[in-house]
Amino acid sequence: MTTNERFSMSRRSLLRAGGAFAGAAALGGLGTSGAAAAGGLNILMAGGSWKEWVDQTFVAPFAQANDVDVAWKLGLGQEPLVMAQKARPQWDLIHTGQMRAGQLGAMGLYKPLSEESLPNLKQIHPSFRYEYLAGKCHTPYGLCVNTKRIARPITSWNDLWDPEFKGRVAFPAWGWIGDEVFYSLNQAFGGTSEDIGPGIEKLKTLFTENGAVVANNVEHTRQLIDSEEIWLVPFFGGRIAQAAAAGTPVEFVIPEEGGLSWVWNMAIIANRPEQFTKNAEVLINETYDAEKQIAFAKLTGYPPTNMEAMKNLPPELKKIELSDAQVELLGKLQSKVDPMVVFAYRDQYAERWNKEVIGA
Repeated sequence: MTTNERFSMSRRSLLRAGGAFAGAAALGGLGTSGAAAAGGLNILMAGGSWKEWVDQTFVAPFAQANDVDVAWKLGLGQEPLVMAQKARPQWDLIHTGQMRAGQLGAMGLYKPLSEESLPNLKQIHPSFRYEYLAGKCHTPYGLCVNTKRIARPITSWNDLWDPEFKGRVAFPAWGWIGDEVFYSLNQAFGGTSEDIGPGIEKLKTLFTENGAVVANNVEHTRQLIDSEEIWLVPFFGGRIAQAAAAGTPVEFVIPEEGGLSWVWNMAIIANRPEQFTKNAEVLINETYDAEKQIAFAKLTGYPPTNMEAMKNLPPELKKIELSDAQVELLGKLQSKVDPMVVFAYRDQYAERWNKEVIGA
């Protein structure tokens, strides 16, 4: 049985709630209808089509096979909730990427991965394994280019600033993935994790001089590119391929400075009751399975991380194979970002973005 719960919660208001204990007390009654059920499992996730694919491929078969009741809480930016509930966590898994998993894992909020409790973990390629997260897939990310509207070759992130495309460019919302994209581009523009000034100044001009709009999420970005309102925007390679297959004149470009790639899966929230953690580990172990990852790749268009799956892609998925050089280029910028520094200054950086870029 699966229940869906949607809540809207301000990250800033949560962090102002008077500390983690007070925040946990205030939130203790939210979204925990399945928490007390025997054989339960509670999952935090953004939602949308990605949630449907995760449920279809991994969660629903696991729940049926193991007689587990699954509760979902859907929405962007769930990490403050996990932080607020540190003393008394109410959720078992959170869907996340490698940077945020490392940040909250270092705070003791996530359980380190172990091959003893996750035997399929050994099958995951080392490039996609981290202390608190190992991918069920990875998602190449670069520029989505409208090939009908843009005649010249697009090769660089700097092409977003071409005056020829004024009013036809977009950038992802900070609270979606825009912060991580920004931190990577800040490196390309001469900044560091401690100094985001170069990135702030550069992105400010994207909005003030080249008329950029904010892309709020995956679905919104698809609307912008499908309608051809936007011709050039950072986006996920698999989503661009889906749009192209549906008839939108777009292609995926990895910029010469380097692209990005997120390693996506669910992290195991620490300090939960033993049975809930066991349920979480059984499900996570299933996400490392080669056949399931190939099934997920067919839905999403994103490459698997299981080494056997990577070597044995069916013919219809050969197009998502990446060379070693492409994998290296995708990780070039993100590898320079210090996740703990940007986490420590996350509120100050978000404030600067909102005031100096969006509010300029």
